[in-house]
Amino acid sequence: MKRLLLVMLAAVALLQLACYKDKGNYDYHPVVEPGIGVDSLYKVPLGQNLVIAPQLTTTDANSRFGLSWRLGIPKKVWDTTLYGPTFSYNFTMDPDVYPVLLTITDSSNGMKYFRNFNVQITTPYTTGTLVLSNENNISQLSFIQPDNTVLPRVYRTLNGEDLPGHPLQVFNPVKLQINPVPALGYWATFGDTDDGGVHIGTNSMLKINTLRTNFFTRPAKAKPGYLETTGDGVLQGVINGKMYQGTWQTFYGADVYGFFGEPANGDYEAYARVVKIIDLISCGYDINRKKIIAFTYMGAFAYAPTYQVDNTTEFDPQDLKLDMLFLHSISEHGYAFGKAADGSVYELKFTAAYRGYVLISPEYKHTFPQPALITPTTKWAGSLDGKVLFYFTSGDKIYRYDPAIQDLRPLAIDFGGKNVTMIKLKDNTTMIAGVEGSLYYIDIDSQELGTLIKKIDGIPGDPIDVAERQ
Repeated sequence: MKRLLLVMLAAVALLQLACYKDKGNYDYHPVVEPGIGVDSLYKVPLGQNLVIAPQLTTTDANSRFGLSWRLGIPKKVWDTTLYGPTFSYNFTMDPDVYPVLLTITDSSNGMKYFRNFNVQITTPYTTGTLVLSNENNISQLSFIQPDNTVLPRVYRTLNGEDLPGHPLQVFNPVKLQINPVPALGYWATFGDTDDGGVHIGTNSMLKINTLRTNFFTRPAKAKPGYLETTGDGVLQGVINGKMYQGTWQTFYGADVYGFFGEPANGDYEAYARVVKIIDLISCGYDINRKKIIAFTYMGAFAYAPTYQVDNTTEFDPQDLKLDMLFLHSISEHGYAFGKAADGSVYELKFTAAYRGYVLISPEYKHTFPQPALITPTTKWAGSLDGKVLFYFTSGDKIYRYDPAIQDLRPLAIDFGGKNVTMIKLKDNTTMIAGVEGSLYYIDIDSQELGTLIKKIDGIPGDPIDVAERQ
């Protein structure tokens, strides 16, 4: 016991001696982060050299800074690193947005500081509006710059060829999950050809491929209905009467990204539009059997050959006997407008639910107030989630229809007697309308039921659709 006590006393004495002799300098020197004069985005015209010389400021006189710059090329899964106080690079790659990581190393204390920024390679088509129009049955693509200057027929000018006739749509796909958002290329579609679409560079306007070559197994024809883009930046919708969705389960820079595989197979021929009712269910219309059809979506579209109907008091969705005019969805409700054999026009409303099977619930069937206004050239648009309003054209007028009170009235916009060839909602307050040679931006939320925001002239032929890029 005495031996153990002696050992403990000796250990305490040694510890005290060690503490007494440690006379190191423990003064604290706070780390001062430098001020770094770097913007979040730099724009450089294609083919030009970009020079960035950041101003570094610090109150620490001992600081010794070294800089490195890592430029990423995401689509090629490649990067390069530059060293020195100045970033200097000649941007000759495809016009797009490229990330840069600036690393600042203080050699006096080993600290590292980081700044992320993006470089956007610009062309005359980087920001603005692409317009698809019909000029003497030839589709034209023109570009409106931010100052409203119109660059007409840019596709013909840059590619040396004409597009097919019967223009349908133009859209700008973006992959929302990527930052910075990559440029995936515009798509334009047409009805007067067996290869009904062209994919073009977002910034170059040069042809990439066509709708028919955008399949893993190339079909004999590719005739589009109404298509839309997903949040992954791929096309989905009706082609050759079947429901398709582009491949998104691979790297967005791959050559086959967005390619079509197999459709939602089944014995049906779909009307041009298929609309999402809820996340798990989309609905279309079989033009042969004249019935509502359903598709489930659980990572891919699947045709539901049968579904249940909870009542047929208002109408039987499996036996409508109508030629479909317009199909739309608002706030998890489906709306359909169709014409009967006697010329009557009807409006139908329904919902859909998933119970391990698809359940369709009809809500009402109304006679449309003024069927004579509906013509073979009528264009339709429906509001987005929220307000339930529909818009359609008839000659040189646009009408707003409120189905809740069956109120139908024309917008207070004078188009100079020209037929309206396009209507498109930017949101629930702004509409873009087109007549020969011109686009009209209209406030549709005003008490005057349509107030002109601006008008842009110089469009070749009749506007059909637009795609905006901010």
